Amino acid sequence: MTREEAIKKLYEEDPKFREWKDRHDELDKDIAKLERHHPMTHDLELEIEKLKKEKLYYKDLMEQRIQEFMKGSK
Repeated sequence: MTREEAIKKLYEEDPKFREWKDRHDELDKDIAKLERHHPMTHDLELEIEKLKKEKLYYKDLMEQRIQEFMKGSK
């Protein structure tokens, strides 16, 4: 099973994984929107940094779940 197949299967079958992925994608869009803001203020930079940390948190959760899933499906 490829990584992409594992992600697709987890997204379809694991509600927690789906929640994490949806939140990760939502944060990605929010960050992109904020980064287009001009002029960039210090408060905006702090908000972007906070959102990036949260996005990374969800990425780490998903990565751990993907690795567990792929080990179990061998």
